[in-house]
Amino acid sequence: MSYSENAPGGVPSGDEAELVIRSASLQRVIKLAEKVARHPAAVLIVGETGSGKEMIARSIHSHSLRCSQPLVDVNCAAIPENLVESELFGYEKGAFSGADAMKPGLFEMANKGTLFLDEIGDLDLKIQVKLLRVLDGVPYYRLGGNKKVTVDVRVVAATNQHLEDLVKAGRFRSDLYHRLAQFKLEVPPLRERPEDVVGIAEQVLHQHYPESRFSRDAVDALTSYAWPGNVRELKNVVFGAVLQAHDAQSEITASDLRFPDSVSSRRRPVPTDSDLDQVEKRAILHALDDSGGNQGRAAEALGISRRTLIRKLKIYREAGLADSSGSLSLSQQRYYRAQLEIPIRITYAGEQFDAVLLNISAGGAGVRTDKPLKSGAPVALVFPIPGTSTQAPVELPGRVTWANKSGQYGVQFSEIAPSLRTSLQRWLRVEMKKDGWDVETPG
Repeated sequence: MSYSENAPGGVPSGDEAELVIRSASLQRVIKLAEKVARHPAAVLIVGETGSGKEMIARSIHSHSLRCSQPLVDVNCAAIPENLVESELFGYEKGAFSGADAMKPGLFEMANKGTLFLDEIGDLDLKIQVKLLRVLDGVPYYRLGGNKKVTVDVRVVAATNQHLEDLVKAGRFRSDLYHRLAQFKLEVPPLRERPEDVVGIAEQVLHQHYPESRFSRDAVDALTSYAWPGNVRELKNVVFGAVLQAHDAQSEITASDLRFPDSVSSRRRPVPTDSDLDQVEKRAILHALDDSGGNQGRAAEALGISRRTLIRKLKIYREAGLADSSGSLSLSQQRYYRAQLEIPIRITYAGEQFDAVLLNISAGGAGVRTDKPLKSGAPVALVFPIPGTSTQAPVELPGRVTWANKSGQYGVQFSEIAPSLRTSLQRWLRVEMKKDGWDVETPG
């Protein structure tokens, strides 16, 4: 996939023009994917639903030596369980009722090219056995056949599940997992890529109204929402706003945005304990060299979490690699959200009432309340900042930036007294450290 970091929105050309790449973390994942593309290793792409795993897989194929051959993609979760084997490996005429002619399987269709197995964690165990043998180059039989089929296929798999947990639970074969995870890429969720949120939203908007734009409060609402459904959810919200806005051709405001009923802001990096091939090892060590041994900056350059980097470095201890200290940069700290569920009070329209604080960052918070709040309206959250010695309630002023039908609201903080902001940031840094991060401090 070709793209320009200097082009507006970093939008790729060709079949992958849908992928917006403004964030440094996604750009680095793409570059890492391009590097591994020319190696024959199987690749496992891990990320939340809707985060862009399929586009990464297409990038790998388009930059591989197999780019002129077929790319065949299949959603393993979408195939009925009784048809998975016949779809993957094909069948002979008369193999079962309705098999009126021989049908090649997806492996044969992808011969000399790439087979993308999405939602690989949903494969039945007995299919996993046959899949492993094919990946090891063992010829197989079509369903009902007596003639062996040999294929040359590069497999790229993807999942939104923790396959390590499935292995421990006996629901996914350990040998297949390690065979698929020769090289592992993690796609960061959209909530960790605020630059991409704005870029994708503008792309969807301009497809309908090229001259339209988002107001400042709309941009604030888009970047403060957690996007549990990632890119798909974002596109749906923007498309809905285009349909319902009073003057979509001119401007989309925060009041035009309708957020889904569920929201989650918890950071969930995907753990890994797999053996990595030499390509990945070189990439990790090179990133550490470039960052002067700073694990935080190296992880950011690779597009993975620092905790994942630490796990992978354990494999290389025999190489004499020092355990240097990493950091979460000041810019990254801005988007860190601590997950809570504590009772608070809200001051709104001259009255005060109960609410629940769901999450909080240096710039805003997510709350739940039965009282309807109007988008853009001023509010104040009243509660004791966790970790402070007095535990006396303080008032953090802001305004409502998004809402959904479940009574959940996003609040962007406005001017906060310096002493209160310092207390909040100090507590957030403690939470970051609990989450496995070393924290860069100002100055």
